[in-house]
Amino acid sequence: MTNKNIFKYLLAMIVIALIASNIYLFTTVKSLQNNKNNNNTQNTNTTVQNVVSDIKTNAVDAVEAVKDSVVGIQVYSNSQLAGSGSGVIYEVNGNEAYIITNHHVISGASQIEVVFSNGESAEATLVGSDQYSDIALLKLTSDVEMKAIKVGDSSLLDPGETVLAVGSPLGIQYSGTVTQGVVSTNSRSVSVDLNGDGVEDWEMSVIQTDAAINPGNSGGALVNLAGELVGITSMKLSDTSVEGMGFALPINQVIQDIEQIKATGKIARPVLGISGLSISDLTSYELRMYKINTTASDGVYVASVSDGSAASKGGIQTGDVITSFDGQEITTYKSFVKALYAKQPGDTVEVIVNRGGKSVTLSVTLGEQSERS
Repeated sequence: MTNKNIFKYLLAMIVIALIASNIYLFTTVKSLQNNKNNNNTQNTNTTVQNVVSDIKTNAVDAVEAVKDSVVGIQVYSNSQLAGSGSGVIYEVNGNEAYIITNHHVISGASQIEVVFSNGESAEATLVGSDQYSDIALLKLTSDVEMKAIKVGDSSLLDPGETVLAVGSPLGIQYSGTVTQGVVSTNSRSVSVDLNGDGVEDWEMSVIQTDAAINPGNSGGALVNLAGELVGITSMKLSDTSVEGMGFALPINQVIQDIEQIKATGKIARPVLGISGLSISDLTSYELRMYKINTTASDGVYVASVSDGSAASKGGIQTGDVITSFDGQEITTYKSFVKALYAKQPGDTVEVIVNRGGKSVTLSVTLGEQSERS
């Protein structure tokens, strides 16, 4: 091949390569343009949605159902504010209403004021209260539109069931405060000191929950997620090493007590007519000081017998040690009171006493009084 032919051949190859590269470049550019057009079309059709949900739960519905039925309680002594608590509207008849709260909330009050959820207030009168059940019933008249709470069944509460405590912790300024927790049990026994002498003298059956219950919540509502009243918040363990142990009075027992107070102004308690001491609480020095001479190591020492009382009529004497009450073993004064208050005024019971080392069985017909015996 001559130099001239070689030159022509190379020139032809260069032309072919340029044509091929132009075709590839055109195809690539066209593809990019098509992709861009497709993307623009897709972007034009894409809609960004901002979704905002107003979430409602059973707890929200429950609070809405009871919020106007839970009230604040302010108690006055000598015209001075002495304390506060919470209450629940139990029954409404026109412009009259009955309010449930705790006995310890209104104890010693000379004046009681009920503050409604809308901030308005009305003076209430005490229908009656009971220290042992820690329940009080108030009555008031008001032009405020009042709503009675729906009462549930505390016996249906299950361990782990969610409950809400509604009340006014730390004062009326925090009225309507809601805390949530679960039920541990609907029948916990808690020992309490009612007379402030440092000795536990009564045992209460309560609902245990970890819903936060603080000072001022007392007398408020414990409700289930159906918005039903299942308990009256009453107390908590205040030990610094303990958290989440609050207690409420089961509504089934509360209603029984409230209906009795509503009808008679009191809860009729049986009375034996003695003053007594737990033998097991006394030291050897105290036994000598009180001149207690007994072979019993447990039971209730009868320090005195009231004239004309059921004990006196039944033959119980000063110095006796009560060891059994109607078939129930008596080891402490607390166990004696629990056995006594399980009876009704007028019941006849068998009482066994240790008298000078000998066991004596007596038949006693119980009397009646509304306060502690």
